[in-house]
Amino acid sequence: MSDADQTTVVHAYGLVPGGGRFSLPERGIADATVRTIAFHHLEVVVSDLPAESFSEAAWAEHGEDTQWLTPVAAAHHDVLQHLVERGDILPLQLPGIYPSDEALIDALESSRADLERAWQTLAGRVEWSLQIFPTAELPAPEKPAPRSGREYLERRRSQQDARETERGRRETAVTEAHEALAREAAADVVRAPLDKAVTGREEPMLLNSAYLVEREQEQRFLALAERLHNQLVATSGMRIEATGPWPPYSFVGAEGAGERHEDEPGMVP
Repeated sequence: MSDADQTTVVHAYGLVPGGGRFSLPERGIADATVRTIAFHHLEVVVSDLPAESFSEAAWAEHGEDTQWLTPVAAAHHDVLQHLVERGDILPLQLPGIYPSDEALIDALESSRADLERAWQTLAGRVEWSLQIFPTAELPAPEKPAPRSGREYLERRRSQQDARETERGRRETAVTEAHEALAREAAADVVRAPLDKAVTGREEPMLLNSAYLVEREQEQRFLALAERLHNQLVATSGMRIEATGPWPPYSFVGAEGAGERHEDEPGMVP
């Protein structure tokens, strides 16, 4: 059936435990009703969307348009966030468009083994995101003007050495904080720090990481993050910002959900 022959398409948000135990949000993308489809011991959370606006052809035309994509992605996330606050969720990525319930189930069946492994890894766990930023810089002490060109060059060299020393000290502190948090998580991933144009902040992001945390261990994990935050503020001129719990987006992907990703923490000047 071509896109032109269809009036609706099925959008898949994610997988939840079966048995109708979940309280679903009333509305999803495009204010569409949210429902479920049985899939073995799980259920797929879906909405029926107008094909004219959300078919594969529509995604191909508009998927790179941020004005079109932003509200769609936000509504997709809102459904998943509603679900993760009530129980386990295996999020599915955008776009998750299928011509029918049967086509969706066929697609899931083809990757059932991977989905089962992912579910076993993600069940009982949520994602916490963590970022590290420098605190406000202390004003440098005023010094008298250099008395000679030699003194000027020596002062510049000394300042450069001090900056390199501080950079190394910060990198070590960031790495140690990440490793301490990773030991309390089932899995972790470190991404490239976001640019100032994305964060809208003057201070650079020094760490951008995510952790897959047991629900029963969330308070312990957050207590550790708070202790590390206080330590970094007091000794290293940095602070930790933790947000969550989120659907475990960072731990579902081609590499396999739940594998530990231990890239070096990304640092910026």
